[in-house]
Order: sequence, then structure tokens, then C-alpha cells
Amino acid sequence: MTIVKAQERFVTANNLRLRYVEWGTVGKTPLVCLHGQSGHAHVWDEFAEAMSPYYHIYALDQRGRGGSQWATDGYERDRFVEDLAGFLDALSLRKVILVGASMGGWNSLLYTPSHQDRVERIILVDIGPERDAAPTQQQSSQSRTPQPLEFENFQDAVTWSRQSNPRPTDARIRKDASDKLRQREDGKWVWKADPAIPPLSDANDPELIARYWRSLEAITCPILEVRGGESAMVSDRILERMKRVNPRISAVVVEGAAHLVTVDRPQGFIAATRAFLGVPG
Repeated sequence: MTIVKAQERFVTANNLRLRYVEWGTVGKTPLVCLHGQSGHAHVWDEFAEAMSPYYHIYALDQRGRGGSQWATDGYERDRFVEDLAGFLDALSLRKVILVGASMGGWNSLLYTPSHQDRVERIILVDIGPERDAAPTQQQSSQSRTPQPLEFENFQDAVTWSRQSNPRPTDARIRKDASDKLRQREDGKWVWKADPAIPPLSDANDPELIARYWRSLEAITCPILEVRGGESAMVSDRILERMKRVNPRISAVVVEGAAHLVTVDRPQGFIAATRAFLGVPG
């Protein structure tokens, strides 16, 4: 079988030109990776490389991020779910594993109940239907400094990224910054993401929270919840409720990672998901 090594590709789905990176072994089960609010397709690079012999991986730049087209019809949650449906249809991916980090996990939760025959299993990366209402000291310590709109040079962007997240290696910080930024004609560095993307409101939207819980309850395939050991995004209380709602859920913790698990501790994430994906260690 042919093994594809990080090929950049584009597809039109839901009237948007979407960029994705294709990895892995052609003919194997498709593994579709969806990044979070501030992410991009390359947050999955190490994971995709490790899974290449066993899966055919598609890491998507979701609307308005990375190399995908900025949206003219908004960034409401259902638009992302429609994009996912259109993406799978455009590539004729009939049976897939979904791996969703943060926002990508929400998109996976909403897509699956209406497409049970197409989703073999799901990995949720540090996300649940809701957060505990009361903020904790740990949550406060994970707050990021305000994001500048532009940087005078690339090193300033790397420095800001490092100040915002002490966990990844220096090489991983530089790579993530390179994947998120582009250099303007005036020499300054700006984000690739559409500046019109609004802050996430899901955690404060009772209607969306209720939909996430209903979706979780309805899903019939196995689900793995991967939590960052230094993240408070999915508390023990929420995880226990998730397991009561859907007994098909198992969970694992990646120590040394906060919310950005695949960037903070990529090798830890790979190790944490091997058994669930049936990949030898």
C-alpha cells in the first residue's frame, strides 16, 4: 500500500475552499483530525506521522483558519458541522475515525448522531459538553496574555507564544508560530486566521450545551476522552457525568499537557491513544 507523507491538498466543500494535509497509508481507515479554535492542521503532525502505517490521515484546516478560505456566511457552530459533512462527502470518506481537539471535538459531537454509520470511533481531546461553572485557580493560571494583532518580526511572535505557553519544546513553539502566521508585504507578521472569527461562546450557551449532552448520549460508537493533566477544561465531575450519560466513554490523562495536548506533549498524546486505535506501542 502507498504511504502518503504530509501532502497539502485542497477541496471545495460547503461552498468553501478548504485546505487539508493528507498523511498515511492509502486504503487504511480514514482518520480525520479537527483542530481547536486557535489551531490548524499541523497541530497533528507528530500524531499523523506516528499513525501513518496504520491509518489514512486527513488533518483539516477548518473554515477561516490556516490555508482554508475565510467564510462569508459566519462561524456559527453548525457551519463547522456542515463543513465536516461536506468534506467527508467530497472525498467519499464513508467510514471514519474522528479526532477532535477542543472546538473540533464539539464539531465531532454534533456531526456523529446523524451519521452513526459513518463514524467508527471518536477521540475527544480535552473537551466535554460543558465546563464546571465555578472557575478554579488552575483555570485562572492557564489564562493567556492578550493576543497581539501583529508582530514586528517572527522572533517577537515566538517570544509571545513562549510566554503564553511554557510547555512545548522550543522547536515545537517555533513550528506552531510558523504554521499560524504569515508575513505581510510590509514585513510584519500577522495571523493566518480570519480576524472576524468571534470568541467561542459555546461554554456559555445553554442551548449549545444541551445539544452537546444530547449528542453525547446518542452516540453509539466508542469514545476516548484525552485530558491534559494540567488542564481544568474537563473536570472529574464532568467526566463522571459524561460516563454516566454514555458508558462507551473511556478516558486517559496526558501528564505535562494543558489544553493544547498535541502541541504541549505530542509524544504523550500518541502514547495515550495507541491502545484505543489498536496501534502497537
